[in-house]
Amino acid sequence: MSSTINIIDPVFFNNQSRAEFRLNHQDVAYLSSGCYLALGGFGADALLTEVNYNRRAGVAGLVSSIRLLNGGDVIAQLDQAGSWLAFRGLNKDNADAFSKKMAPCSAAALMHLGIANAGEQEIIGTADLSTQRGQPGTSELECSLGYLPITEFLKELETLRVLPTAIFSNLRLVVQFSSDLKEILQQQTRNNGTAVTAFTKVRPLLVVESISDPAIISEMIAGMASTRMNCIESDQFVVPAVAAGRQRVQKQLRGFNSKIVNRIMIVNKPTSATEGVLQFDDKGAVAVDPTIALDSGKLNSLVQHRLTVNARVNGRNIFQGSGLGYDDAQDQTGTVGCGTNHRLATLTDTWGDVAICQGGNSCGLVVTGLNDPGTVNNVIGGFTGAFFYGSDYTGFRVMDRVSNLEIDYGRSHIAGGVATIMNSSTPNQKLDVIVYAEVPKVLQIEGMSYRVAYL
Repeated sequence: MSSTINIIDPVFFNNQSRAEFRLNHQDVAYLSSGCYLALGGFGADALLTEVNYNRRAGVAGLVSSIRLLNGGDVIAQLDQAGSWLAFRGLNKDNADAFSKKMAPCSAAALMHLGIANAGEQEIIGTADLSTQRGQPGTSELECSLGYLPITEFLKELETLRVLPTAIFSNLRLVVQFSSDLKEILQQQTRNNGTAVTAFTKVRPLLVVESISDPAIISEMIAGMASTRMNCIESDQFVVPAVAAGRQRVQKQLRGFNSKIVNRIMIVNKPTSATEGVLQFDDKGAVAVDPTIALDSGKLNSLVQHRLTVNARVNGRNIFQGSGLGYDDAQDQTGTVGCGTNHRLATLTDTWGDVAICQGGNSCGLVVTGLNDPGTVNNVIGGFTGAFFYGSDYTGFRVMDRVSNLEIDYGRSHIAGGVATIMNSSTPNQKLDVIVYAEVPKVLQIEGMSYRVAYL
């Protein structure tokens, strides 16, 4: 089977907000497995060797949402794309993370989650570890582009592998960009404190493989009578800042009503411009320039103190008692370690391996003499900082049709100066809690007509 590689320029491009591509060649079938989106950006004072893309999402941090449309019909979509891709950057085991320089070892760092001083998904070779990769640069000629498979954004296309224009005659890929540098960049300033400004997206390209043999396309269409797909949809709610004691919030989500939900993943997205988003020292404080994104900046799921999560589906609790995490009846005034870590275990059972150690999603870890020079504890605090207090995701299975979904979310206030690794009040801030759900859909084809429906 012969195929053609098409390099498609957007028909519409605004370097701050939006790009639109048209896949409207006649009498061809596009192959989603051979579809890649090339992205990049540059800005004033985004100096090479000092400024990098988001350490975990890479260039995907530029994308706010992405949709594949046929005319006005939504074939596939992903909203809140940056936060989802930041999780996917963590969604691998430590050995795999290391092999792709997700966690480079050097004299200055035992573990960095993400692409610190390394390109996204770059395989380790003989190159010096200090060689810079994945940088925006100060001009279009300097900046590095990233190439992401479209299936990383659009889960539907993992199973919907062929898009024949005989059926989908007006295909459009619409990409919405983020304008928040805390999502896009790992560093927002240079070493001398000069802030990056005037950040501009490079005109993106869509690279897609297609075939044009009529006989092969007819065979493909004949095998597409009913294709079951999984998509990632999202809803969200706001958790106000917690001033003292124990906070408990119950929120009803309506975005998944009348749909089957397989898996859930919850992200604690920070809202502060600095607290828990930018950091330099081992406690998350903005101490000196350059300001560096804590873990993955505003795309991160910020660690919470004594977090407890439960889901009530159709009037029934998914978990017993107060849910995953601490029991509300437990003493909240002490610094009692990280508990039994049920949430991290359930996350990996649900979504697969993640590059987080046991206890690494808790700010309740007590380390005596954290900042005493020459101690093992100082190594933990100074060299692995974000590894311990950066990321905090919650994942679990529902596997049911939802008519009513309520999230019960509890956390405790933590005071600055408490002798924990998260020696900061950053977990207390207001949060945008994003709830991602894996939802099955079906594409039904009859003749040259199609229908997309939820199961």
